[in-house]
Amino acid sequence: MKNKYLFILSFISSFSLAQQTISFEASEGYSAGSINAQNGWEVTLNNDENPINNQTISTEKAFDGTQSLKISVDEAENFGWFPIYGAAKMFDRAYNFQHTIVDFDVFITELEGSTFEFGTFGVVDTDEFMPVSIYSFNYTGNLEVVNDEDYGYESTDFTWEPNRWYHLRSETNSNEIKFYIDGVLIKTIPNFAQTNITGVNFVHDNFGGSAYIDNIKINDQILAVNDVTKANIKLYPNPVKDILKVNLSDNENINEINIYNVAGQKLKTISKQTEINVESLPKGVYMIDIKTDKNKTYNSKFIKQ
Repeated sequence: MKNKYLFILSFISSFSLAQQTISFEASEGYSAGSINAQNGWEVTLNNDENPINNQTISTEKAFDGTQSLKISVDEAENFGWFPIYGAAKMFDRAYNFQHTIVDFDVFITELEGSTFEFGTFGVVDTDEFMPVSIYSFNYTGNLEVVNDEDYGYESTDFTWEPNRWYHLRSETNSNEIKFYIDGVLIKTIPNFAQTNITGVNFVHDNFGGSAYIDNIKINDQILAVNDVTKANIKLYPNPVKDILKVNLSDNENINEINIYNVAGQKLKTISKQTEINVESLPKGVYMIDIKTDKNKTYNSKFIKQ
């Protein structure tokens, strides 16, 4: 499996309801300009570990309202042989692969430009990304879907056209992933991933043209299977510069603490401590899970300043 999407992502999101829509409007806290660090979105980093340009909240086009997410070429960066340039968001909890529906609207400006990929991913035990439901709008006009963990592609019978909105809908269950466009089923593949959905990503190969994304909706009817909760845990100070303190209630003691970056890679493991030195971590957002002596696991997130 390839660790293909080279992002630093953020966990700041608000998916506390079974259904949530992101339409990138000012009423949701989005403002025109770079999407980097807005509401948990971050973009691909270049070789200098700086966010690339031109991945923005745009007022140029919107399916509804006045704003959308625009991913576009950064001419200061090289062409990519795979779609790895763009924006992504990791959720603050996983959505169960046994029943998750994801909807969004997309608009691509030109053929013979970039190949654009839109969809969902998970993170597996090997600390790598796992594609789940990925649409690939090939620059030739052919629509493909990702059909295995190594990002293999399978053609559909659908040919896309530039300069129009498409409504994409993927339905994931225990056995299958179904791909719809404008309400029509265009492809069904086996659910090769068998992995809970932890985020969405919208990427391109930095060749030409732009894509606009609007109205992302996740409808999760079965909660994630892991026995993980955010209750009874306090992290402070948060944001933190050096020493992060952990406080548990209910007379529980810490057995082990693991810290992950937002790509799902484990960075630290600490045993039976309530204070963690995070001074060496780069600035960003991190996930922490805490295993207790009562066989419970808690997770949360913190910001390193």
